[in-house]
Amino acid sequence: MPLTRKPMKRRTVNTGPTRDVVDAVLDRDQHSCVVCGQNLHGTRGRDWSIHHRRPRRMGGDRRPETNMPANLVSVCGSGTEGCHGWLESRRTEAMEMGLILHADDDPTEIPVAVWYGPCLFDDEGGLWPVGE
Repeated sequence: MPLTRKPMKRRTVNTGPTRDVVDAVLDRDQHSCVVCGQNLHGTRGRDWSIHHRRPRRMGGDRRPETNMPANLVSVCGSGTEGCHGWLESRRTEAMEMGLILHADDDPTEIPVAVWYGPCLFDDEGGLWPVGE
């Protein structure tokens, strides 16, 4: 009788930010989409999401600042809909706004053009308006 092999189970590795970091980002962004200002509600991942300014890349990015507040923004929609979908489909414009960064950029040093004006973010969940 031939041996049959069971399919290998893949382990799901969480490469996203911790709940505390998500809460800090939501508080900083006033529970609103940083692009359009819409109040966020509903289910994370479908109705709203946390966007990495400096992308995680395939398989995740192990640099600790990847999942820190300065690299994250709250946006309406998923990666294909709403403002998150817009960011992913209009990457050049999003990059000009500081909402998408190059792989070597430091998120604490690149201003973000959000609906309430350009700001710098820190890794504690704070923000500072720039150019005023």
